[in-house]
Amino acid sequence: MRMPRPVLLLLLVLALLFMGSAQTAISPEQSRLFDLVNQERQKQGLPKLQWDDHLAQSAEAHNRLVIARDELSHQFPGEPPLGERVGSTGLRFNAAGENLAYAPTVEEVHTGLMNSPPHRANILDPKFNSVGISIVKKNDELYVVQNFAHVLPGYSEDQFRDAVVAAFQEQRHAAKIENIDVRSDPRLHEAACGKNPNPNVVIREVPGATDLVVFTSSVPEKLPAQMKRLAGDRTVKRMNIGVCFRPGKEHGYGSFSVVAAFFPVT
Repeated sequence: MRMPRPVLLLLLVLALLFMGSAQTAISPEQSRLFDLVNQERQKQGLPKLQWDDHLAQSAEAHNRLVIARDELSHQFPGEPPLGERVGSTGLRFNAAGENLAYAPTVEEVHTGLMNSPPHRANILDPKFNSVGISIVKKNDELYVVQNFAHVLPGYSEDQFRDAVVAAFQEQRHAAKIENIDVRSDPRLHEAACGKNPNPNVVIREVPGATDLVVFTSSVPEKLPAQMKRLAGDRTVKRMNIGVCFRPGKEHGYGSFSVVAAFFPVT
């Protein structure tokens, strides 16, 4: 179906509960639209978005389908949803959004997006920290796809474990409690890599432990409530911990399973 000439706008925002990349050369049109987006954010006191090549890649792939089918859509038949498209680039993220539009000039595209409340909301969304933009010219029109995301840093299992431990010890420090001894435990790593670790079973593998915390996360600084409580417990003196990476199709990068056993004063 042939689209009418006026700027057409569509919105798709994904919040996916659950690293940017080195920037490659971008066109003057991409650079101009990128600058306009960040100017709008600066006006609102928001941090600038970082350019991300993964997001530009996912935006470009979708834009080629828009051009080929001569239709604006956030998902064509047989095409994965936005979260999977972004995830397939290898990006680590926990929220994504998409704006589509076309018009003769970059300025007209941007004005149209900013005059549309939901598209404006994507551009000014405080949870997003990165963007990639595709611009393809066809018949004197600029077809634009903007992919936004909240990009997360990359971690190895050891790095994620260390970040969890650092967050726990920081909670202890804030409560004016001394740090506890921390040990990596192969038994707990094996449990973390298992399917749906059962705390009642796992705790039997670590004699002497009085508490066991099992959780899955992509953000190591966000400790579960039980772990925060234990951070404030002066009788807790040691933590054994195992961390296992879990790949996940939906979010591209997956997440980490954490199993931590806590031991009291001996």
